[in-house]
Amino acid sequence: MTSAVGAQPLTKAWFDDMAAAMQADPDRYRRLGMNDARVGFRVDGEDGSPEAAILLGFRDFECTSVEEVDAQRLDGPDCDYYLAADRRDWEDLIAHVVEKGRADPSHTLNTLVLADDRVHLRGATQLGMDTFYRLNASLQAFFEECAG
Repeated sequence: MTSAVGAQPLTKAWFDDMAAAMQADPDRYRRLGMNDARVGFRVDGEDGSPEAAILLGFRDFECTSVEEVDAQRLDGPDCDYYLAADRRDWEDLIAHVVEKGRADPSHTLNTLVLADDRVHLRGATQLGMDTFYRLNASLQAFFEECAG
């Protein structure tokens, strides 16, 4: 499966492509407000163990860093919160966004996190995880960069 951004989904290169797309349209993000957070995405295998982990740094209206990390680092002070799901669920979500051009209301990160059955919000502190709820519109717009 490939996405509209070109690289294999859920890899550092894929997130790098999305960060570049975000930087190409700063006005879209200015309308959503500043986003200062360290956000992780964890991809789990069928057995529930982490296969991959990416840590993103957001500052103001851009993604300032994309780093492949050990999954344990997402539970530490370097990460405000992270979203975890198995590879199949991430790929289904990406396929939906690419096909539709954006997530419909039942496929937003916020909706999926609230349901807590496919995408799970995790973090070392409650305050860090609260950042997701305050800034999720910017994260959703960033995630939808995969639609091209």
